[in-house]
Amino acid sequence: MTATTSTRLAPWGVTRMRPFPAVAVLPAVNPVLNPDTQVPDWVDPDGKVTPKMDKHKKSETSKETTTKTSLDGNPDQGSDQQGDSD
Repeated sequence: MTATTSTRLAPWGVTRMRPFPAVAVLPAVNPVLNPDTQVPDWVDPDGKVTPKMDKHKKSETSKETTTKTSLDGNPDQGSDQQGDSD
């Protein structure tokens, strides 16, 4: 029986690893309640109000839609239930 030497290979993902990029440390902002709108303004250490970002669109997943698979565009729901003939 002969002894064989094996070379250990690093896993593929490890060969692709790189250090994380440098990050910028931003100064903290504080919420200050706006008495007119009752919504907090975010104020940086210099006293400047940071700009407000746009809001995301609300999801419309709760709206039901009707199934339209017929060629004329009319809903065909229940069309197989009309009539007693086979």
